[in-house]
Amino acid sequence: MYDRVIQLAGSFAAGALASGALLAFAAGSPPSNVVAPRSMAAVPLPAVAGASRLGLLRNEAASGDELSNWQLSNALFDRYDASGEADDLYEALIWMERRRDVSGNAQLIARVVDRYCGQRVVRWHWFCVEGE
Repeated sequence: MYDRVIQLAGSFAAGALASGALLAFAAGSPPSNVVAPRSMAAVPLPAVAGASRLGLLRNEAASGDELSNWQLSNALFDRYDASGEADDLYEALIWMERRRDVSGNAQLIARVVDRYCGQRVVRWHWFCVEGE
């Protein structure tokens, strides 16, 4: 039993020594997988630019940025006005509700009440139900 423990310890030490030697030699060598950075497209496509802008705003709003949340809600409302896609209206409402500073939502709430309360997506939202 004692011989087996010594054998395992020796194997571990030999492996550690070999790994250390490889790391020491690799530290001085130039990296072999360096790739030149890709150049950006000269002019992004409008649809891709809009989608990436919304994606960036979504990421920043999800991290708690109040201004990005407000800009995202406005952009989604504008997109709904242009396309009539109910998903944009619903997502804008979800982002509005996530804002911590409800007093900053006054302009957005007024926009919802003025324009969208007749829409099926918003009809029973607490912004639109009378007496709430």
